[in-house]
Amino acid sequence: MESKQLILLGPPGVGAKTQAMTLSERWRVPYVSVGELIRAEVNKGSDLSGELKPCVEAGERVSDALVMKLMRRRFEQPDVVLEGWVLDGFPRSLSQAQLFDEFWAGFGQSAAEVIYLKATTGVLMNRLMTGPNPDGSITAIRHRLQQYQAMVEPLLDYYEQRSRLKTINASRSVAEVTNELSQMGNENAGAARFIRDEAELDVLVEQESILVVDCVASWCGPCKLVTPLIDRLAEEMGDRASVVKLDFDHNRQVSKRFGLKGMPSVMIFKEGELMTTLTGVKSYEMYSFMVKSLLP
Repeated sequence: MESKQLILLGPPGVGAKTQAMTLSERWRVPYVSVGELIRAEVNKGSDLSGELKPCVEAGERVSDALVMKLMRRRFEQPDVVLEGWVLDGFPRSLSQAQLFDEFWAGFGQSAAEVIYLKATTGVLMNRLMTGPNPDGSITAIRHRLQQYQAMVEPLLDYYEQRSRLKTINASRSVAEVTNELSQMGNENAGAARFIRDEAELDVLVEQESILVVDCVASWCGPCKLVTPLIDRLAEEMGDRASVVKLDFDHNRQVSKRFGLKGMPSVMIFKEGELMTTLTGVKSYEMYSFMVKSLLP
């Protein structure tokens, strides 16, 4: 299973933090905020707090070298490496972008996709001036937006040149932007779609005549061999059977419930009843035969 990795950029007032946190919850991946990492280090009095605290108190920009120390510590942790992440408030300079790409590539990880939330100046100023916490005078707000644009332009060029940048119209409602962001990555998910959780699984078990469920996990090497076969099966079956994938990492209770003996596991249901479970890597012919044998 490919983990979702997303860098979210956007000017003040665009709602990048709100969108990043929402995506983190929907995708069930860690939300990483550089601002929160800095505050956490200062509050706990870590070895870096002595360098960070003066910058925070003076409202000054933290050096790229110091920010990268924080990023390395966070991104070396297993949840980020295995599950994926949504990153907010970073990078803030071309140097940070380049350093992070080099660091992340060292883990053998592919480069993350970058989303730029773009909204008109008028929309941004209206949000910043009329929200629950009005954010300064018109002149001050306009200056902040101009500063951000000057900072982000080199980043947008950098990611655009590497075919990693997508721009989303964030002048729309929060819900509309959230909906578009939530679809990120689905276009490359294969013919068999991912279902969210056990509740969605229960609905499908009840309503689908024939249901195939491929349980996959980020730590399971053999799962990566089975998933392409399941995508192929979904294409072959078409409307004759429903073929889906379930993220085992976030739905481990299905193992006990359905008596799974190992990973990968492919469960095949007919009219709400579990007919068979294929454990381990099987041939495509085996998966196809087992499903076809249950068809009318």
